[in-house]
Amino acid sequence: EPTRDAKTAGAAALARLEAANNKSSVMQSQKLQLRRQMDKEQRETATTSNQPPPREPEVIEQVGIQLKCPICSASHPKPNMSSHYESCLEQRLERDPLSTTCIMIHTLNTGDLLTNGMKTLSFFVENVIKDRDEVKYKKIRVSNAGVQKKVMPLVGGTEFLELVGFSRIRDDADGEEYFILLETPPNEHLQKCVDTLASSTKLTPTLDRDIKVLQPDRGVKKIDFSPDFYRITREDVMSEHRRLTDEVARNQVLRTKEMRERDAGVGMRIYHYAVIRVRFPDGLFLQGTFSAHDVVESVFKFVDDSLRKVIEYNLILPGCPPLKRDQTTLKAAGLVPSVTLTLSTPHRSEFTLLSDEYVSKLC
Repeated sequence: EPTRDAKTAGAAALARLEAANNKSSVMQSQKLQLRRQMDKEQRETATTSNQPPPREPEVIEQVGIQLKCPICSASHPKPNMSSHYESCLEQRLERDPLSTTCIMIHTLNTGDLLTNGMKTLSFFVENVIKDRDEVKYKKIRVSNAGVQKKVMPLVGGTEFLELVGFSRIRDDADGEEYFILLETPPNEHLQKCVDTLASSTKLTPTLDRDIKVLQPDRGVKKIDFSPDFYRITREDVMSEHRRLTDEVARNQVLRTKEMRERDAGVGMRIYHYAVIRVRFPDGLFLQGTFSAHDVVESVFKFVDDSLRKVIEYNLILPGCPPLKRDQTTLKAAGLVPSVTLTLSTPHRSEFTLLSDEYVSKLC
């Protein structure tokens, strides 16, 4: 019979063997679990790769604002108008230098720079008119703080002084540059310069309708607006300030649910333009750009001009009665920033209602 020590040693050996077997089982279980996880990931990857990528909503090319130059009638994107004006006016300088330079000053400068610059230029010339023999009025130091602040940054400012008769000359005695009136022009010329500067106005471009005729598949695409559609002006900032002031006052009193819902629509992004689409019975879409302050009548006129012949029709916004042909602004009518109207007519035709000229714009 085994001794007590032998029994103890045998039991310890059996315990070690059982622990080793258990450890092996745990490791085997972990390996199987890891293998199942890897197989699952491979299956999911294979399934995902066989599926087409999720479709994003179709978006039509960005719609921006096109403006017509009042000089050459060419259309350009709104952000490019300033550079176009500059090049367009430069081409006119030879034909009518004084008038063109004054228009340039009004068009290419804004705010205090324009106001103070014009006052300073007029002041210089009017001084000469008042006292033609006073030498100090005929010599303007370029480095003068007022000249540097009000005249030199002014687009067209130095050109105006040159047209008056001043020449830009460096004085060898002090090394300074001056605008000097070497010969005093007749008062008639000086007064004409002052009057032309005062009477000139800023060039104002007109909105290009940017007319397009869209195929049915393009007419249903979402519009991507350029920032020009919701630019913020000084008047907008003031209006928003008044709105917030009124809101603070309203919050101090009890309001009904109807009053709160009405006020909720105020203060949203400010749009100044609208893209109007009109769906014709044949599926084609007529698209044009309007000012938010244009009237509903202008939309009907837009459609009238596109038709092959005069017909009776209605313009309908889904879920609403036909639009009235009146002087309501597009903003007030809720047609900003974009809307698709349906042209409804009892007139039946085998051909499109659009004229050939408009059909040629099909894209």
